[in-house]
Amino acid sequence: MSSASAGLGLRERKKQQTREALHRAAVRLYAERGTDSVTVNDICAAAEVSPRTFFNYYESKGDALLDWNEDRAGGSLAERIAARPSEERPLSAVREAINAGVRHLQQRLAWREYQQLARQNPRLVATAFADSPRTQALIAEGVARRIGAAPDDLYPRALAGAVHAITRAALAHWNSEDPSSDLLAIMNASFDLLETGFPCPA
Repeated sequence: MSSASAGLGLRERKKQQTREALHRAAVRLYAERGTDSVTVNDICAAAEVSPRTFFNYYESKGDALLDWNEDRAGGSLAERIAARPSEERPLSAVREAINAGVRHLQQRLAWREYQQLARQNPRLVATAFADSPRTQALIAEGVARRIGAAPDDLYPRALAGAVHAITRAALAHWNSEDPSSDLLAIMNASFDLLETGFPCPA
């Protein structure tokens, strides 16, 4: 049992296990059959649950594959940024909130398998990045809440755009098939570049 599950009641642990089983089944089936040959019924059969149960957790098979479950990561990205210690600079708060999210994802059994699947299926990558405007909006919202600004002010928007760009670069650089390739280390190196103004490499 993970540390995140240890504090949950039996009912919540079972719900979490069911959701994880559906997500893992979706990742495995997409990897085996491709993006167009998997149905909700296939995922349900693999996870041994009913379609009715499936739709208690996800609206579509794509949702089961991507599984953006913010509650398990400690709230939305905006909430995690806003909750960081007040003495942290906005960029540092964003960095720590994203790092916490990465650590949470890395604890999930299907994380590396999903990243491998995304690399093998460019259409899936496009689907995942379709959420990018929402991610940037959440970063801008969290920053705005920290500094008492509006999310559409220039500072929150510019910071969110810069962070999103380096995050995408880090994911592109990371080799999910190499166990020694450390996503968190790459993310931190990317943040270091942003914080120091991108000095030219020696």
